[in-house]
Amino acid sequence: MSNKLNIIVNARSEGLTIKNKAGKHEFIIDEGKQMGGRDLGPNPLQAVLGALAACENVTARVVAREMNFDFKDMELKISGKFDPRGFMGSPHTRPYFEAVKVDVKIMTTEPEGRINELQHKVESRCPVYTMLKAAQVEMIDSWQKA
Repeated sequence: MSNKLNIIVNARSEGLTIKNKAGKHEFIIDEGKQMGGRDLGPNPLQAVLGALAACENVTARVVAREMNFDFKDMELKISGKFDPRGFMGSPHTRPYFEAVKVDVKIMTTEPEGRINELQHKVESRCPVYTMLKAAQVEMIDSWQKA
């Protein structure tokens, strides 16, 4: 018997708007009006960065519990560098993020060394983070006590 999870999202498009259903949850990903969308939700790349923030949060909380780490909360600011020429068909430009910058402020009483240990473990176990690294996206990370 396999321990692997099968993650399913069902989606239906309405022009550039896509309505997604994941289990009992629904969410919309869209493009801005300047791209011909209806601006009803984040665009796909914003959704990826949001998924990264959510995944790092969940992973940090799981790892902190394992480490007996005093984890109160965290704030993340995530930005991605993207060259739209790849999306537009330029064969020498990749159509996804070149670099992603993750700035984390963690609310804790833990010393810097323990924060660094938590960061290392999160970055090695977070599924979205490791997927971006595997795609050779340059990950620029800063974790600091708030």
